[in-house]
Formats: sequence, structure tokens, C-alpha cells
Amino acid sequence: MLPISRRSLLRGAAAAGALPFLGAGPAGAAAPEDAPPPQRVGAGPFTYVYDPSTSAGPRYLNDHTLIEAQGRWHLFGIVGNSAPRGESPDSAEEISFAHASAPSPHGPWTSHPDALTVDPSYFGEEHLWAPHVVEAGGRFWMFYAAGGAKGAAVNLATSTDLFTWTREPSGPLFRGLAARDPMVLRSGGEWVMYYTELSGRGGHHVVACRRSADLLHWSDPGVAFTDASTDATVSVTESPYVVERDGWYYLFIGPRNGYEGTDVLASRDPFRFELAGYAGHVPGHAVEVVHDGESWYASAAGWFRNGLYMAPLTWQDTPPPWQSPDNPVAGLDVDDRLTVFALDATDRAMLRRVQIDPHTDSWSEWEPFGGPAGAVPTLGHTTDNRLEVFSLAPGGVNLHHRVQRPDGGWYDWEEFGGPAGAAPAVARDAKGRLEVFALSPGGASVARRRQRSAGSRAWDSWEPGFGGAAGAPPVVAANADGRLEVFTLAPGGSGIDHRWQEAPGGPWTASWHRFGTAAGAAPRVARDGSGRLTVAAIGPSGVGTFVRRQTVPSGGWGEWLPLFGWSAAAPAFAVNADGRLEAFSLTPGGARLGHRWQVAPGGDTHPGAESGEPGVRLVATPTAAPDAAGRLHVFAVTAAGRMRTRVQARPNGGWQPWTAFGDRTVAPLVSGSPTL
Repeated sequence: MLPISRRSLLRGAAAAGALPFLGAGPAGAAAPEDAPPPQRVGAGPFTYVYDPSTSAGPRYLNDHTLIEAQGRWHLFGIVGNSAPRGESPDSAEEISFAHASAPSPHGPWTSHPDALTVDPSYFGEEHLWAPHVVEAGGRFWMFYAAGGAKGAAVNLATSTDLFTWTREPSGPLFRGLAARDPMVLRSGGEWVMYYTELSGRGGHHVVACRRSADLLHWSDPGVAFTDASTDATVSVTESPYVVERDGWYYLFIGPRNGYEGTDVLASRDPFRFELAGYAGHVPGHAVEVVHDGESWYASAAGWFRNGLYMAPLTWQDTPPPWQSPDNPVAGLDVDDRLTVFALDATDRAMLRRVQIDPHTDSWSEWEPFGGPAGAVPTLGHTTDNRLEVFSLAPGGVNLHHRVQRPDGGWYDWEEFGGPAGAAPAVARDAKGRLEVFALSPGGASVARRRQRSAGSRAWDSWEPGFGGAAGAPPVVAANADGRLEVFTLAPGGSGIDHRWQEAPGGPWTASWHRFGTAAGAAPRVARDGSGRLTVAAIGPSGVGTFVRRQTVPSGGWGEWLPLFGWSAAAPAFAVNADGRLEAFSLTPGGARLGHRWQVAPGGDTHPGAESGEPGVRLVATPTAAPDAAGRLHVFAVTAAGRMRTRVQARPNGGWQPWTAFGDRTVAPLVSGSPTL
């Protein structure tokens, strides 16, 4: 994908500073060899707990820190004036730290005057980023990122009461190429600082570390984690936070799986973390871990929201499963009725709603379709257009499968395999057989399974080694000549790979091939009316959506091109009755929905327009599907679990206003994210 850079202020200024290329981290005291296996980390729903806005207008929080002192919690964080919906503010204008306090992490929070404001006379400070506060020796120590013309810097201010702060007179603790987002942990009788850095000019994004005995004097830098991405793209090693628990160290870093995502890596050595230690995910930005008595929480903030959010943090034996790419999911059934599936908000039982008449757009009520599920199902269509529904059980313990009968009824649910990390991707090959591609728990591998024959209820055995470790569930589409093609995100988002059938219904390429550079989340793929496939993926951190199209049907591929700006995930695709592809993209935070479309099948893309409802936050990228009359329907779930819909006024035409889609509350699941 096209390289995108962010915080160029620091990178451009870093040439004035000096930092040796980072080497391996120092040898640390590893956890005991008899330590139990690491636990897997997930998070429940986030709750909005604090708004830093003032009478002057809305404000946002970004990287922040929470500390408990004398029975009260204190919050310090980057604060700035909110940008228009779906747009990012200028991080160079982040020049003060918000301060608030509360009796508990969930509030109620009381705002205080900003704790610290940028001081250009203090060694050239030009911004204030990412504070972290610890208590030691009767004082509170605030480490924060600052810098300017002299390069990036990590600075220190201290306080005895958390209200009045004094900068360290000697100046920055150290400088670096991109040094920011410090976090300090007490470990093994010393202090360890983790922070975001580059391995060198033009090098990899890393989590660097330094050690100290007194919080003032710090060792030379080492590297605790190296990402495959380089400074050709934005950093995905930001906001590092390390927790020690039961002999394991857990590193939280992001943004990963989009702007509002944080991965967790586990290691027995606090100075050595690797992608192979993937231990879970939290769907939030700039996540901090909060330990309050017996309870664990994850806090989150970010540019696209107005304040602080809190979610229960879970420690469990199995990794959180990935949610399906669509919430809800929709498709035509054997009677050409548009059918929508979602999960109930209360118990996550599977629900179904069926369009009765496409011309009047009348619908049945929501009705039960299955028991509790771990994700919204995925759908396949047989050659006679019968629906097949594939469901992930709670916790990913196995997969289930239900097939529509020719008369429109349904056979019973059947077990389909497992355990699995997500509901499978489904496509139909040139011989009419459905093939499914399933991620294993934690993304360790990709398995494949195929129908014995077209429309058969019998399936071949699973092929467990179809693909190696992946950073997200696979996606699949059929080429114009019927050959299937599968796309996966590499671990850590280091790239996109693909594998394809060499002949319709035939064998697959012997190996996977690189298809794209670093990406922020799973791609999406669709075929337009010209017969060409289009693949879309967001860049690291979600700074944009990019597309790559086949140059001819079933043929080679063009270059990556930009499609949308800030994006929460790859866009939803749908094909108009005339074959033109339409795309819908949600910004991080869910406040703005973008919409673009081809001006002719396989042709250029219209500049597009905003398609959402002002003031309505969506929890996930909407779903789009055609009905039997040829009109496209868009279905979207709000943050409150209410479903909204928008329908074309006529096939290939304009759009009617948004309306409610029933009064049932559905699970507001973040599509495409590993979450509980």
C-alpha cells in the first residue's frame, strides 16, 4: 500500500538529535520456568465515563495515565480541541495535559485545571504527549513526550500533591528519533521504561526500553519488541503498557486492527516480546491497564471520541475470537427473500428477519434462529440459491452449520468442526461446491473444507494446513473464471498474502504470495459487473483505505490506490443491479460514514459523499446487500445496539432517508475485531 507518514514534525526534527541504532534489549530476569501458561486477554464493552469538554467546545483525550492516591483516582492525558466528525486533529497542537479525579475509575469524574502546559523556554518544548505517572520516594513522577527543533525527547516533572508539577531542572531525560509514549514499570528491583521509537533512520517501529535505579538516570536504549513495519508507514508500536501477572509480562501496543485496537503480547522476559507471543486484543486506542482491588479494567481514548472509556479486562484460558466482517449479515434466500441475521443484545442468541415483499419493503418481525453465538454468522449460497449459515460457538469452542431446504424451511443445526478463531469465510467454486476457510484460535493457522459435490450436505475433511499464522480471518472470492482466491493479513499486519486456484475447481498454488505491504486490518474483496476483483484494506492505524483492482477479469493486478481517508476497517462492498461496485467506509469512532461508487462497471470511482446520520455513532462498518428487486439495502448497528437501514429508491439510483430497522436491540459487536 502507499506509504503514509504521521507525526512528521518529530521525524523531520529528529535529524537534529542523536541516537545510536537500537540493539537488542538487555538480558532480563526471566520469569520462572515453572510458570503456568500465559492467559489470554480480552475486554468487555466500553463505557463512556468522562468528558473533558469545556464551555469553549468539545475536547478529546488521547494517551493518558491513571493513578490512585489517598483513596482517589487521578487522570492525566493529552487533551485537544476536537476536529470535525471523522477527521483527525493536529497533534502538534497538543500542548497541555488534562487533569481530573474520581472516587473510582468509573467516576464520577471532577475536572481540574490542566496539569501542565507546554513551555517553549524549557529546552524547546513544542508539544506535550503521553504522560505516565508513578509514585516513589514520597513524590509523583510524570514522564511525558516532548520535543521540537532539537528532536524528540522524554521529559520529567514531579509533584507532591498531583496538582502542582515542577519540571526536572536538568532538562530532558533523553532524546531519540521518535521517542514518545513512555510507560514506567517497577520490575526486578529496578525501574524499566518502555516507549515508542524507531530502530534507526528508515528503520523499524519498535518498543524501546531503558533501566534506572532512581528514575532520573537511565541506561542506554534496548529493544523490547520490533515490528516488521518501518517508518515508511505510521507507527503501530505506540502506547506501550506492560503488566506483570503470574510470572508473565503482557505488552499492550497499538494501534493494531485499526486505530481503535490494541494487541497484547505475552513473554516471560520483560525485555523480549515477539508476535509469536500473541495473547489477545482490546478494541480501544491508547489502552491503559487499571487494577482496582480485585478488578481489572482497560481504559481507552483517542482523537475520534470525546473523552475516557472504561471496559472490564478479562484474563482467560482461550483467546478472544474475531468478530465476523459483517454485523449484521444479509443475503438472498432460496425464495429470493432478503434475510438479515444478527445476535440478540441480551444473550447473543441468533436472530433472523426476512423481507416479505421487496417492492413494498415489508419485513417480518425478528425471530429466533439459533442459540447463543460467539460472532455474527457468515453465509454461503448453493447453486440453487439455498442459504447455508456458518456460526461460531461462544468462546470459539466449535463451529455450527445450518442449511436451508429447497422449500424455504431449514434443516437442524449440525456441528461443523472446531475449535476456531472466527466464523469461516465462504465462497462457491467453479463446480458449484462451497468452500470454507477458517482461522484457528489465536490466528495460529488457516484451515480449508469443501463440499463433496454441489449442493451436497456432505463435506470433505478439514485441510488444517492450508495457511500458516494469520493476523486476521481470511477472505475469499471467486474470479470471473470460477477460480477461488483467498487473501489473509500476515501476523502483526506486516502485509497481505494471497493464494489461488490454478484452474477452476482445481489445485491451489503451492505457496502463498505477497499481495500488499503493511496493512491495518483484514482486507475485503468483491467482484464487480466487469468481472474484475477489487481488494480493499486500511493502512496501518487506519489512516486511509486503499484498493487494488484486477487489470482484466481473472488476470493480473494494478497498483494500490487511495479510496477513503481515516477508516475503522476495510469498507463494505455491494454490487448494483447494473454491475457498479459501491463501497461504504466508517471512520474510527463511528461518527462518519463515507460512500463511493463506480461510475461504470469496473470503471473510475466517483468522489462520493457522506452517507451517515449526523449525531448517530455506528459501532461497525455497515452491511450492504441487494434485494430481489435490485435495490441495495444498507444495514447499520448503532453504539446502543439499534439497527438502522437505508434503501435505494430504485435499482442503481439514489437513496431514501435512514429509518429504524425494527425495535429489537442487537449486540453492538465491532466487526472484524478480536473481542468478547
